[in-house]
Amino acid sequence: MKKICAFLNCKEEGIYPAPRSREDITNYKFYCIKHIRDFNKSWNFFEGLTEEQFENEIRKSTTWDRPSWKFGTSNYNKKINDRINFLNDIEDKKVLKKKVDSKLLSSWNLLELNPTANIEEVKKKYKSLAKKWHPDKNLKLKDNASDMFVKITNAYKVIIKSFKSQSIDIN
Repeated sequence: MKKICAFLNCKEEGIYPAPRSREDITNYKFYCIKHIRDFNKSWNFFEGLTEEQFENEIRKSTTWDRPSWKFGTSNYNKKINDRINFLNDIEDKKVLKKKVDSKLLSSWNLLELNPTANIEEVKKKYKSLAKKWHPDKNLKLKDNASDMFVKITNAYKVIIKSFKSQSIDIN
């Protein structure tokens, strides 16, 4: 069925929808191309609102008309319906990252290096410490030297692994 333009005395086909009013936004009138342009020029969705009502509309539109709350509130998990346990996964990852970071930091300290050191400096420092603490070189302190050599080697591996993961880490 062909719709006729809703403009007074216009006989053109009305194919362009326009809301009937601000309160009835889903019910449409249909206009031809000429009259929809006139309608769009004159339409003001906020017409008739007080300044306070207009301000409330702006605030609602900044959050897509969804409820919101201030950042840093203590019960954000209770306000969000977290069906897939996404937020707890984030918390678990933060705890895991802190553990990894503390292990990495202790590795830097063990090699007596600053975390800003590059890979060449790390390799150079590892070689000098490995020579110093190698069990074959420290026959008198064989057990202590062996333990220290293993700690230095493990620390070196952790640091080298962190360099490799930085190149593919997206966080």
